[in-house]
Amino acid sequence: MTSSSRTCSIGAALLPVVAAAGLLLAACGGGLRAAGPASPHGSTNQRALVVLRELARCIRVHGPPSFPDPVVRNDGVPVFPDSAPRVPSPTRQACSAVANRIPLDYTETTAVSASDYQKLLALAHCIRAHGIPDWPDPNTLGEFPIDTRIEQGGKRLFVPAVTACARLNPNPSGGINVVKAQP
Repeated sequence: MTSSSRTCSIGAALLPVVAAAGLLLAACGGGLRAAGPASPHGSTNQRALVVLRELARCIRVHGPPSFPDPVVRNDGVPVFPDSAPRVPSPTRQACSAVANRIPLDYTETTAVSASDYQKLLALAHCIRAHGIPDWPDPNTLGEFPIDTRIEQGGKRLFVPAVTACARLNPNPSGGINVVKAQP
């Protein structure tokens, strides 16, 4: 699993990009329903759901005992809820064998509409104007490929700009999809 193939939805209150050792444990939310049964031989999303459930169990054993199970968004994509806590490095390492079984073609995002893409471009411009001059434009999936400096800046760097620009965000829940930029 590469960090570029996984996204993380972040609300205005935090920027949890947890993509160490190729393992992204924070996830996208919005429009969620309870996760239903899945077959390990079904679609990519069904296979991913099975592995994400196992991953949640592993995380609870080796780290935060209240780590939530995955949920399935209205579009059928399984994800961990936005409320999922940051997973400590020792837990990520302990569960990496499970995470490595997530199907390679699994992704938490789909291409955004042309209208939403234009709104995301305006959001990126606003974020740059409000203190993060190197904030990237979105890709066609609506993801913002952030660099290490922005990731490490965390809430202190991110919250003021996103709050100032919230009116431009096409996501009604306020989430923003970010991926780790390729070096």
